[in-house]
Amino acid sequence: MSTDYYKPIANAVARLRPNTLAARRSIYDQARQLLFEEAQNSNPPMPVSELMREQRALEDAIQMVEAEAVFNENANAAHDDEYFRPPPRTNEPRPRAPVQPPPAERPRQPVRRAAVQEPQQEYQDEYYEQRYEPDPRQQYADERPNRMREQEQRRLEAEQRRAQRSPRGAQRRPSRGGSSGTIVIVAAALFALFIAGGAAAYVTIYGWPSFRSAQQPPQKKKQEGPTPQQQADAAKLRDLMDRASKALEGGDPTASIQLLTEAIVLSPKEAAAYTLRGHSYLKTGDSARAIADFSEAIKLGSRDFYAFVGRAVAFRRIRDFQRSIADYNEAIKIRPDHAGAWNNRCFVQAIANNLDAALSDCNESLKLVANEPNTLDSRALVYLKQGKWDLAIADYDAVLKIAPNTVSALYGRGFAKLKKNDKRGQADIATATAAAPTIAQEFERYGVK
Repeated sequence: MSTDYYKPIANAVARLRPNTLAARRSIYDQARQLLFEEAQNSNPPMPVSELMREQRALEDAIQMVEAEAVFNENANAAHDDEYFRPPPRTNEPRPRAPVQPPPAERPRQPVRRAAVQEPQQEYQDEYYEQRYEPDPRQQYADERPNRMREQEQRRLEAEQRRAQRSPRGAQRRPSRGGSSGTIVIVAAALFALFIAGGAAAYVTIYGWPSFRSAQQPPQKKKQEGPTPQQQADAAKLRDLMDRASKALEGGDPTASIQLLTEAIVLSPKEAAAYTLRGHSYLKTGDSARAIADFSEAIKLGSRDFYAFVGRAVAFRRIRDFQRSIADYNEAIKIRPDHAGAWNNRCFVQAIANNLDAALSDCNESLKLVANEPNTLDSRALVYLKQGKWDLAIADYDAVLKIAPNTVSALYGRGFAKLKKNDKRGQADIATATAAAPTIAQEFERYGVK
């Protein structure tokens, strides 16, 4: 299992005042020098595979720290490694603006004969009260009761006198007023029958109407929101994720895996938990479980940059280069400004003999972060496999100028010099082999023989 170099390098860079590229490179060189000295002084000698793994882990950490320093200038911005801390949401509905009712037409005022004028209607929100006004024709109805009785008495006496003067047996012709009253009664009866028939048909089809809902005041709809249990589970999930992230940064991936497993049991659909546990498995060297966790996070819909990069690294370790390249493709779609993703794809493309594509990726990475030694080392490997010895030597010289003890650069430069019949290349190979005895076998795995 390789050492976690990220945290000590990141802490050292964070303490720089001022934090310049030259100052950061000084820290990177010191870290490389310490690793080289440890490899030389170890007893028994450190195997080349372990040294290469440590160098790759160190360069990955340097690359991550440098990318953060270049592309995250705002110290208060959210870091890419933070896992899903969305702002709290509120379930309260937004207040609606009150709807103004259309202006109601004022009722037409009847003509008043009284001298005193009634006050105008007063509107109350959407409704208004309509006041009752008495008919002026009934205003004086009670003032002349005696006069009306006298008129009726005289009319009755006149009718009796006319009846006495008419011939016997003659039938009285019905008055016009009586006929009109009969027509009105008949029409009202027909209308009542029509209404009764319609009501009977409604009851037959729809049943008796219920007035219970109309009598009860409308109840306010309850606001839906997370239950107390859901809130407690969410708080526990955040705590587990935070503790797991700190454990991973502190170099304890086993504790991180235990905490994240508990988080996944609590919330099986939390993609971020699978992503973080996949990186923890990478730290332990378990590529198969790392691939399973990264795949589950992606299956759940995650578009996290580090989920695709982590799975690409795991595929590269088991030498499944095509799947590794496919995942780097997705990662670059998400973060096209990440120099490390371009460099990693360049390295895998070079091993897979996609040399033209690899060279293009390395050049793109160097456009984003110039003179990055890890990227220069990858591009030099491409030139070696293309047989461009001078270009390979130039890139290896640039790497060794920045990091003099890079074993792969020493061996690669020596190999290129020997291909040009330059005997000085033997010295570079001897120095690299002394630091890493199996460095030649490592380059053979890259396809350089």
